Amino acid sequence: MGQAAAEAKRVVKVMVEGNRTVSEGVILNKANLRPGAVFSEQTVAEAVRRVAAMPQMADVQWRAEVQGQEVIVVFVVRETDMIEAVEFSGNKSLKEKDLLAKLGFGAGDHLDRYLVTRGATNLEELYREKGFYFARVRLDEAKLRDERRVVYVIVEGPKLRVKKVRFVGNQSLSAGKLQGKIKTKAYFPIFSRGQLVDEQLDQDQATLQGFYRDEGFLDARVFWEKQFNEKKTRATVTFTVEEGPRYRVAGVRFQGVEKLAEAELRAALDPDLTPGKVLTYKRRVFAERAVERTYGKHGYIYTIVRLEPEYAEQEGQVTAVFRVQESGQFHLGRLLVQGNTETQDKVVRRAFDHFGFLPGGLYDTAAMEKGKERLLGGGLFEDVSVLPVGPAPDERDALVEVKETRTGLLLFGVGVDTNSGVMGEVSIQQQNYDASRWPRSFSDVFAGEAWKGAGQRLQFTFSPGTQVTTGHVKFFEPYLFDQPYYLDATLMLFRRWRESYLEERKGGSVTLGRRFANDWSVEVGLRGEEVTVSELDYKIVKDTSVQPPLKHKVILAPPQVQEVEGDNFLTSMRFGVGLDKTDNLYRPSDGYRLNADYEQYGALGGDFAFGALGAGVTMYRTVYQDITERKTVWAAAVRGSQIAGDAPVFEKYYAGGIGSLRGFDYRGVSPRSGPRDDPVGSESLLLVNTELTHPIFEEVIFGKVFCDSGVVTEGRYRVTVGFGLELLVPQLFQMVPMHFDFGFPVVWDDKDDKQVFSFSFGLSF
Repeated sequence: MGQAAAEAKRVVKVMVEGNRTVSEGVILNKANLRPGAVFSEQTVAEAVRRVAAMPQMADVQWRAEVQGQEVIVVFVVRETDMIEAVEFSGNKSLKEKDLLAKLGFGAGDHLDRYLVTRGATNLEELYREKGFYFARVRLDEAKLRDERRVVYVIVEGPKLRVKKVRFVGNQSLSAGKLQGKIKTKAYFPIFSRGQLVDEQLDQDQATLQGFYRDEGFLDARVFWEKQFNEKKTRATVTFTVEEGPRYRVAGVRFQGVEKLAEAELRAALDPDLTPGKVLTYKRRVFAERAVERTYGKHGYIYTIVRLEPEYAEQEGQVTAVFRVQESGQFHLGRLLVQGNTETQDKVVRRAFDHFGFLPGGLYDTAAMEKGKERLLGGGLFEDVSVLPVGPAPDERDALVEVKETRTGLLLFGVGVDTNSGVMGEVSIQQQNYDASRWPRSFSDVFAGEAWKGAGQRLQFTFSPGTQVTTGHVKFFEPYLFDQPYYLDATLMLFRRWRESYLEERKGGSVTLGRRFANDWSVEVGLRGEEVTVSELDYKIVKDTSVQPPLKHKVILAPPQVQEVEGDNFLTSMRFGVGLDKTDNLYRPSDGYRLNADYEQYGALGGDFAFGALGAGVTMYRTVYQDITERKTVWAAAVRGSQIAGDAPVFEKYYAGGIGSLRGFDYRGVSPRSGPRDDPVGSESLLLVNTELTHPIFEEVIFGKVFCDSGVVTEGRYRVTVGFGLELLVPQLFQMVPMHFDFGFPVVWDDKDDKQVFSFSFGLSF
């Protein structure tokens, strides 16, 4: 072996001959044949192929000059001809610079036959993009061969626009709905160029055919044809539809089901996939998911379900056949948390514990998904994934991988709404606070690692405004001493100009609550405030009945306001009970919430003694869900409050504005008093609100229609109908809602203050 290696010929030098414009270095680099390499014809042939692949080369040969065991390899190349000129003939509508840009080569470049030939096709595509459907481009072969000039002969033809898109045979689906599915559009200034492209027509045909089949027309076929006017400047595109029958479910059958009762699986399909329902693609997908989720609730986490329609004897009917590939049943081993560099494991585990996704129990994927949604809605994580892992035959660990978001925020912002006017904001927030995590060093403080990780919330906010100024310090502990108790404490100050006076408050409150496993909660709260009423409106009146005339001040504020002018000390003790059966804490789409509370004012002393009883229920229901699981949600709320005793004007109830009765001004619905009929509040309040919210664009823009109604102690039962938009705007790692509502009162009282448009939004600098 050593002797054979010693006798092998080696390349000592590589040279290039015949190159005119391409440097020797570029060619040798492409050849990748280095001095010192063992010489073989196969190695040199591969190098030749690499050089020949260069677009600048028309031909490549090689020769070897052998001197004993040393070989000099010489590449003899012949470069392609140079393009002398690129010219266009017949182009009247498009400029030469635009045509050259489409080619990608020009005069002085090496003549690449493929690129030159392909150039004619590229130019035709450009003309069609500009509306010249009949344009044809031909390469002048003679000038290319004899003069090395690239000359394209262009016949532009007339500029064509689609005048109309028609649908024939669409008896079940409207033309407007079909038009929304395709990209070929009739010409409309600014919005549509009216471009006619055969390849796009083919795609539109496939899209329409797929859409029909997704809607239950399993045999549907679609064809297209085009017609031109005499001058071939306008085109009419006609899509002909052969709908066939719309297939409905005749029955449901399961194959491969052994471990669950079919009755439970059928119940999971109600009411979406029952006999008589149209078998749409959406229903098929949702039905598959429903069966898989039912299996997942029982720990059969790897079960695969596929729905296949089976044609029945009766025309237009199919049997929905579920082919189920069952898996083994798994229990939950450990819950492993990864990715949480700041947040404590227990914060993650609580979300799953709340829904019963506990080690030792079944690997319930439904409970797991609820826990995952709760984590995502808590504001601590921007992404959460849960995967079953582990080799045990009947057990899987749950690997929870989280991606933390920034929870500490310093905000400088401005907001505006029709209730409160323009407000600035300076806010320091920590959504993942830990009061016990004191810094171990100064570096902890500067790195932002101190006081963080327990899922507590701490917020300092000061908001000066044109009508309202507020400030507060809030602390919330969701699990006091790691038990199902919560603590909510607030210190606040408030200053707002009312209709005829200035109201100022300072004080605080503390609430202690207890959660139960059945989603009930009870709480008790204490509150203490000093309320100052000042700056009462007045006017100066001149009494001319005496001489000299005397001026005196007449108070314009209502008597109820004058009674409480000055400082007022307020205390209360509140008892509350609540039940939350919603599927999401922040954007519910199903379930309900109810609460009731009684607040006794004066329980700890103060200037007033009265009681306030309140109760409410809010219901949510998904009325429609698209294939991406975006939901149209109906919500209804009923809230009632009643005061027992003599309450001051600043603790009574007012209706109107955002969160109450849209279509009326803020505090625009109320009993009135005083020389200017100012609102003075009601001892009772009943509000009934309904709203339907539909996603318009992803999960960012929502449209809504609503009906608000309610009554106070005096006047008629008010009713408002309206519509609006809700935008969720990303703002410094959180989504800020913006509301734009148009409310139109249909029943109102003569003294009510109406306001059609209401809005609220906030933006950070």
